[in-house]
Amino acid sequence: MKRNRCLFFILGVALWLVSLVSHALELRSDQGLEEPVLLHGHEEIFIDTSGNISIEDILSGREGVEFIAGDTRHGRLRPGEIYWIRFSLQREPSAPSQWAVQIFPNWIDDVEVYRRDASGKISVDRVGDQHPFVERTIRSGMLAFPVEAGSSPETYYVRVRTHGLAPLCLHVWQRAGMERVETSRMVLVSALAGAFGVMVLMNLIFWVWLRNGIYAVYALFLAFMFVFVALMQGYANSLLFPEAPVVADRFMDVISSALMSIGAVFAWRFFDYDSYSPWAAWLMKAAAATFAATAFLSAWGVQAAVHVAIYLQMGVGVFNLGFFVWLMLRHRAFHYLLATTIFTCVNLSWTFYVLVLLGVVNMSQPYLLDSWIPMLQLANLAMLNFAVASRSRQAELALRSERKVAFDSMKVAKKALEDRVRQREFVAVVSHEFRTPLAIVDAVAHALELSPSGRDEAVKRAVGKIRKAIRRLAVLIENILQDDALAVGSTKPAARSFDLREVIESVAGVGLPEENARLSVEAPTQRTMCMGDPAKIEMAIRNLVHNALKYSPSNSTVTVRCDSMTGFFSVTVCNQGEPIPDGEQSSLFERYFRGATSTQVPGSGLGLHISRTIARQHGGDVVLLSSDDQGTVFRLTIPLEPAPLGLPR
Repeated sequence: MKRNRCLFFILGVALWLVSLVSHALELRSDQGLEEPVLLHGHEEIFIDTSGNISIEDILSGREGVEFIAGDTRHGRLRPGEIYWIRFSLQREPSAPSQWAVQIFPNWIDDVEVYRRDASGKISVDRVGDQHPFVERTIRSGMLAFPVEAGSSPETYYVRVRTHGLAPLCLHVWQRAGMERVETSRMVLVSALAGAFGVMVLMNLIFWVWLRNGIYAVYALFLAFMFVFVALMQGYANSLLFPEAPVVADRFMDVISSALMSIGAVFAWRFFDYDSYSPWAAWLMKAAAATFAATAFLSAWGVQAAVHVAIYLQMGVGVFNLGFFVWLMLRHRAFHYLLATTIFTCVNLSWTFYVLVLLGVVNMSQPYLLDSWIPMLQLANLAMLNFAVASRSRQAELALRSERKVAFDSMKVAKKALEDRVRQREFVAVVSHEFRTPLAIVDAVAHALELSPSGRDEAVKRAVGKIRKAIRRLAVLIENILQDDALAVGSTKPAARSFDLREVIESVAGVGLPEENARLSVEAPTQRTMCMGDPAKIEMAIRNLVHNALKYSPSNSTVTVRCDSMTGFFSVTVCNQGEPIPDGEQSSLFERYFRGATSTQVPGSGLGLHISRTIARQHGGDVVLLSSDDQGTVFRLTIPLEPAPLGLPR
């Protein structure tokens, strides 16, 4: 019985050794130089769900430890689980003995490689993001560990623990081939650095030149994209933090989330989400803020934050694609067609990469993504840079067009100013030339009126007509000059303190004797002080009185009533003329406006406009109180000068 048991044991060991030989990957001298040798098909997998299995448990055949044939490219680890991978290597006699096994992706947290030598001693090699780069046996941007292949099978056990996505791909290089690939990767990263540097510099120039923040955002996006690509190549440990693996690991997550945040901001700004859809713009801003929050959480070591960012980025990519289609179909924004196509390609390439990492998409050689994705992103970003440059060209043309319009407007304004100056000079000359002969004619008419001939009724009527026409022309010239002065003068008149009683008393003699006889002026009985220009205030009141005289029957009375209110002084002018139509009342104070009822009455249409302008310059106003069958009432109000404390006004 004991002999049978021994025979069964020996047979089992023999079968186990035969199985190892049959599953061992034989390495040839022509392999591992230009491209790696894939291990899938030669791997056996055991998933430690407890996380407590040691290499001694594995080698001793502990109960529950069972390796099965599998493909690590299709697997994903849940939190707390550990991958154990077993494979065997041997070489043909002509092949070199120094080889290396590379692991994809580059950011696996913890990898421990065990091998039992001929003496039975177990050797261990540790690599991964949580081990310092300076302690690695193979110091390369690629995550790799050395193996020594012999003519007989050598078995290796790989223990893998990670918090990230883990569709693992193990492949074997000759050491010379790995060194050649590492050199090529360094050349690639250097070329990418130059290309990204040129694009960043170009966009910074556009930013300074065109004063448009979109170029600064895109420059920042490009800078973070290059850092991200470099980190994908595994250079966070080797170049940035060779002695701080935890910092390097977190830095990768932070840069990934920050890149997504800046990309969301760039898409929102470049495609002008605010103009087309405020709610879509709000969603993009919220996504950018969420990505920024995940970057902050990743910096504090929250491992799940980057997972949230990755899934959110996929959702944002789908949303952007839908928005771009809607933009083309609804708003016909075909000037964005090139940019949307390229931006969609960038999103799709990133999404494809994530889907491979998630295991949704299976690739026979996923490690190729390490070189494909950076080159594809570079090509897409270079094309997107052309789209941004095209936008800058359009912005430049628009800027030139605006400058041309501004220059043409400046020329028109200059010509208008010259015409205005000539017009003012003409008005000044004409008014001066008119005043002298008018004064002479008025003096002669007055002398004729006082002469013996002036007693004749016909002469009296003629002299009255002459003096009335002279008065009308004088008022017209004065209004034109005053309107010109108000149009080009300052909004604040030259102010001094004066007594309004003097102004009201002078208004009582604004017209000819027969006109003054129609006036009923109620001047203030006590000292009424105001701060402003008395000549202008007098003109404002005089224009109201002239209007009341002109637009009322010659045998009717025009009343001028003065009132003092709290802080204000009002002058109310009432006549008994025809009512002003309702449709014209809103236009009374416009420059040169004359109503339908004023066609038979001479005037310029400036009086009311000048009165209101002067009143408002002094802090008051002129308003139409009423206009009906009883007559028309205008009121001018101006603020009074504050009285000194303790003294009556």
